[in-house]
Amino acid sequence: MQDILNKYCQHSQGLLLLSMPTGFGKTYNVFKFIYDNYKEFAAKNRKIIFLTNLKKNLVFEDLEKLFIADGNEDDYDKYVLFIDSNSKNVINKLSPKNKNNIDDEIPPEFKDKESYKILKKRIEICQDEKLPKEVQDSFKDQIRKELEPAFRGDIQKILKERFPSKEARLKAIKDKQDYQWIGKLYPAVFTDQKTVLFMSMDKFILRNS
Repeated sequence: MQDILNKYCQHSQGLLLLSMPTGFGKTYNVFKFIYDNYKEFAAKNRKIIFLTNLKKNLVFEDLEKLFIADGNEDDYDKYVLFIDSNSKNVINKLSPKNKNNIDDEIPPEFKDKESYKILKKRIEICQDEKLPKEVQDSFKDQIRKELEPAFRGDIQKILKERFPSKEARLKAIKDKQDYQWIGKLYPAVFTDQKTVLFMSMDKFILRNS
């Protein structure tokens, strides 16, 4: 299978439909190809995009194990990115139930925004296990459709006012302490700088914001 992947995946305009039964080792072999070739793709500024219609199939931890086994875990962080939905990542990173939440890292000028206050409150409510599941889901839906986009819009507005170019905004998020939390809340901002991208088919079709 590695010979097939090397033949077709290196082709600039080639397509390959690899139809094999479950348990044949498709995922492992694809990950092995990614690990063996990520540096070459990075050097050519090319992307490797792993797509699936089911998020449970995004077993990117298995790829991470290949990096760790060779002592290349730093390369995993440098080259690989898992792109989840904005709302799910925001709920996770701002959840009071998450001991690694980043609430304390957000400067007051952002936390004072009404969009943030409402978003944070809804996140706390939607994770109340005493509420019926349909009520929790309703709040999560509101976060996805209204509240997270509103807060993201405020972040974008502030960044564009202070940093005119995309390159300057990315540099600020990477290097300036007051903005580094944005990269944790929205890892997808580093899409252009990563070589290997994991995402669902929905995320790929609907575009990465």
